[in-house]
Amino acid sequence: MTASPSVERAARIIAAAIVHGTSTDPALEAAQQLDDLGLLAPSTDPFSTPRRTRPAPSPAAVAALAECRRAKAVADSVRAGVAELPGRPDVSAAGGEVTLVVHPRSLADWRQWTHTLGVGSVRGTSTGASMVVRGEFGGVRARLVGVGVPALYGEMHAETGRRTAVRP
Repeated sequence: MTASPSVERAARIIAAAIVHGTSTDPALEAAQQLDDLGLLAPSTDPFSTPRRTRPAPSPAAVAALAECRRAKAVADSVRAGVAELPGRPDVSAAGGEVTLVVHPRSLADWRQWTHTLGVGSVRGTSTGASMVVRGEFGGVRARLVGVGVPALYGEMHAETGRRTAVRP
């Protein structure tokens, strides 16, 4: 098997560094000499070399990043702003939207959440186990998820039906 000229040259440099090297680290000395002669492969990371320029991000990507940052900032501020409300919400931000997951114990608790977040007049969507209300809070899209709210409405309707039932 015949080696290419650059492999033979590299082997001679490595051998010289090991046998006649002047530093305490012959491997580092050999690697430095190989790099100085341009025998080492360039980095395959396109962003690590200053000679290559990154493509400019698209306006849509810049806008999406700004929206995500605003949502994160609003989520961080919401945690402190809703401390007096019933229950401890799970607050997160993803995709430029703030999500608050609450566990109200009564419909009064749920109304307090929707009123505070300014979505009281918005009709929610029931998933069976939760009520999801979408709106805007702090200038970003927001989603309020009330776990157990459909059951609370069911209890209210059952009580109302019992009160209005005609007894024989």
